[in-house]
Amino acid sequence: MEQTLFRFKAILVVKLIGLIGRLSLTRLVGAEGVGLYQAAYSFYGLVVVFLTGGLPTALALATAKNADQGRKLFKIVTAGLLLIGGSLGILTFRYSDTIAHSLGYPELDFTIRCLSPALFIVPALSLVRGYLQGLQRFRGIAVSEVMEQFVRVAALLIAVPAFSSGGLGRAVGGSVLGTAAGAFAALLLLAVPLARRGRRRYALGSNPETEWRGALSLLLKTSLAIVATRLLIPLSDFTDMLIIPSRLKAAGYTTTEATEIYGVMTGMAVILAYVPTIFTASLSHTLTMSITVDWEQGRVAEFRRRMFAAFKAGWLWGLASGSFLFLFAPELSRLIFGTPEAERPIQYLAILPLLVGFREVSTSLLWAQNRKATPLYGLMIGIVFNIALIYGLASIPDFGYISISIGIVSTEAVLALWNLQALRAFGRHRRLLRPLLMDVPVFVLAALAVHGTRALAAESGMQALSPLPGAFLLAAFSALYLYVRCRKTFKLLG
Repeated sequence: MEQTLFRFKAILVVKLIGLIGRLSLTRLVGAEGVGLYQAAYSFYGLVVVFLTGGLPTALALATAKNADQGRKLFKIVTAGLLLIGGSLGILTFRYSDTIAHSLGYPELDFTIRCLSPALFIVPALSLVRGYLQGLQRFRGIAVSEVMEQFVRVAALLIAVPAFSSGGLGRAVGGSVLGTAAGAFAALLLLAVPLARRGRRRYALGSNPETEWRGALSLLLKTSLAIVATRLLIPLSDFTDMLIIPSRLKAAGYTTTEATEIYGVMTGMAVILAYVPTIFTASLSHTLTMSITVDWEQGRVAEFRRRMFAAFKAGWLWGLASGSFLFLFAPELSRLIFGTPEAERPIQYLAILPLLVGFREVSTSLLWAQNRKATPLYGLMIGIVFNIALIYGLASIPDFGYISISIGIVSTEAVLALWNLQALRAFGRHRRLLRPLLMDVPVFVLAALAVHGTRALAAESGMQALSPLPGAFLLAAFSALYLYVRCRKTFKLLG
């Protein structure tokens, strides 16, 4: 348990370092550069998922069952993946210009070349982590994740200014050099626990060749089953990368304008809107442990009490953080990204913390009931909604930001509603909805009060400082309100 919590804290650190890197990138390369960066990573992410599949997870499961057999499988699969990844990396480097033109982003030629070494290193790193996960070496994995992210962001901050004299395409290429560098640093760090494990001898059965071949076959079958779920998000991102700019150009935007809109939405507004969901991710993590035990032991009443407590906490946090995003979008856009372009998109996506909170909590509840396929079906439907809405709406003139926002919000709404319907969370407990709905007018009144303080500060000649009293008021009110409403809730969840 201690190692698991250590890794979870490390994941939070990784996300914060990544956020710092992303915010720095927006100031260094601007909206168009962020759009190109997002496009390159959409391609890279899809290739890596195809390359590794579900092998790391399948290897972790196999190693957990039989450590010595897992090491044998680790050596075999790593050798094969290094060969395939190395070949693919060389081909990607050689035909980067063709790939860039095929994607519709000729400027990505250099960026794709800079990403090609990562196709050799990152899959190997994933397998090492999968193997160590099977050995329950969570602490080493966590430290390697922090190291990887730190090196990646440090390389970004150094390389982008160094390459910027060569133009935007070169600067974006410099921003992805850290992908391979970070993975290599993490791989070196994990070489120590691997070397220690390597001193042990194998302990296979009487017919080791037949045994490991059967284990390898099972590993590959398990990997194929896992990759079906892992592909959905990268495939959705890749589809968005192809559809959004092309539909925006059909609406009359130039290539540069379409790339900028894509960058502002996916590389700025979406990133900021998902920051508050770190809390709900933490909530889901702590919730999963206790509710799984409740469900397995048949404590249905306790399971439902924890369920409603989690929804209540996620609901209130979503209202508070969403209100802050909506009210202070202009200041957040200028302060964090150095541009006013993200103001409206941030406001359009301000409801995401609320929807994501419901989606993450409900997903944890379904997993606790061993209904892991249910959220997957919801995700498929949500992605179809997203593609259909963006394809149909993005071609409408002057509807760029709104159309993409509708697609993103609709996806999360479909996911949350699908999970809630599967849980039948409020069907027979509608009376429990009333206190939640009563929170809405409370935050509306708080928003009006914040607006009033801003107007008063502006009239007093303190235009530059006008957001500060409102921000302090909303933060203090939200903290107090959550404390009063959730005192017993957090005890129940803890």
